[in-house]
Amino acid sequence: MQLKSGTLLQGGKYRIVRTLGQGGFGITYLAEQPMLERRVCIKEFFFKEYCEREEETSHVTITTKSNAELVERFRKKFVKEARVISKLYHDHIIQIHDIFEENATAYYVMDYVEGESLGDMIKRVGFLPEQQALAYIKDVADALAYIHSKSINHLDIKPGNIMLRREDHRILLIDFGVSKQYDQDTFEGTTTTPVGISHGYSPAEQYRKNGVQSFSPQSDVYALAATLYKMLTGVTPPEAIEVQDEGLPLAPLNAKNVSSATTAAIVNAMKSRTQRTQNIGAFLADLNGDVEVTIVTDPTTDVPPSNPSPSPSPSPSPTSIPHPSPKPSPLKRYLLMAVVAIAVIAWAVFYQKNEGDGPKTVKDYPVMANDGSVIYKWAGELTDQNLPTGKGIATFASGDKQSRKEYRGEMNNGSFESSNATLLYTNGSKFEGSFKNGMRAEGTMTITQDGMYFKGTYKNDKEYNGKWYFLGSDGVYSEVVNGTETVK
Repeated sequence: MQLKSGTLLQGGKYRIVRTLGQGGFGITYLAEQPMLERRVCIKEFFFKEYCEREEETSHVTITTKSNAELVERFRKKFVKEARVISKLYHDHIIQIHDIFEENATAYYVMDYVEGESLGDMIKRVGFLPEQQALAYIKDVADALAYIHSKSINHLDIKPGNIMLRREDHRILLIDFGVSKQYDQDTFEGTTTTPVGISHGYSPAEQYRKNGVQSFSPQSDVYALAATLYKMLTGVTPPEAIEVQDEGLPLAPLNAKNVSSATTAAIVNAMKSRTQRTQNIGAFLADLNGDVEVTIVTDPTTDVPPSNPSPSPSPSPSPTSIPHPSPKPSPLKRYLLMAVVAIAVIAWAVFYQKNEGDGPKTVKDYPVMANDGSVIYKWAGELTDQNLPTGKGIATFASGDKQSRKEYRGEMNNGSFESSNATLLYTNGSKFEGSFKNGMRAEGTMTITQDGMYFKGTYKNDKEYNGKWYFLGSDGVYSEVVNGTETVK
């Protein structure tokens, strides 16, 4: 239930005009600030699944006492994140002016932007000319570079969250409702607010239950490129998993005669996380044509080859999890082996060879990516091709992009393949169960930060069939059936 038109907040400082929208965790209102004679936008914390409103008092109540602790935890996170955003001062970022608590919930007040979103504009005109789209996207990129410098990810970049203000045609980035701030030293998330999914714009790593758990500008880079794709074509990009498996459809870009530099920039920014454009600066450089990419397309088809734009970016490791990338080709495997061979001069330190020509037993053996960086150190056996195999322990390098800490289980030619393994994360989370083709297959994922655990099966490393439970009780939060989650 939403606040009624005319409702006064803060002793009459604000008056509700009407509701602008409602999501799972909040309601957004258009309001007036009579003393300043201006309109503002007010966001109210309202956990839709667990909250109700008293009609007489407007107070927000919780449906059952058992949910009170969970709701209160997310309310505090709502306030904390509003305070973080209120300290952002940028020409292309919506400004928060006030934060307060009332009606047994929390609110924050921000600018009301009169104009239209780029999403509405695209619906109205179909698509945008390339130069106009690039001008808008560079303003958004400037805003993102600013928040990334403060270790904040927006995590919901899409045309609907980019406003074009009517009075001065200024681009403004709005809706930081699912943004995350990260610890400046560890780059681990300091909040546990659920990460939302915007289909077609969210990268694959955002689909995990615990979302993006370490700071990386790459998540916003993907969404920004997907947004540019939509602006130039009027077509929403496919889901991230489809893009990774089949490549980004280039026919819509070709049909609008988009330049090769812009096309290449979009393609590179929408690759898997290990191959993706690293940051906003690199993305802007690509848009300016500072990248050499060969794109082979067939204008008669909407589906390009699996790897439409070979680039100098590093290839994904065959052990990357929980990243649902296709199994590496033999060529990529041989390239990885070639890089690993660089470590041959240090083998005497890392392993002792068994008698005969069988597998080698190693300790602290570095497994490296194609860029020469260490992915993890392996304690166990190696095949004759110098790939981890059999039982052992993989200790991930500090700053692992997926926040992995240690894998205990079996390997098969460099890929996690085990009927009974344990994967530990730096934030205290843990998975116990089976792995197949380098990804989780079946077991229990415990997320201590969220106070929940999932038990069931996985498909492409994503929860597929099972249930999410609250820790310390038999209470069920949600059920997942064929990849679709339903909150109880």
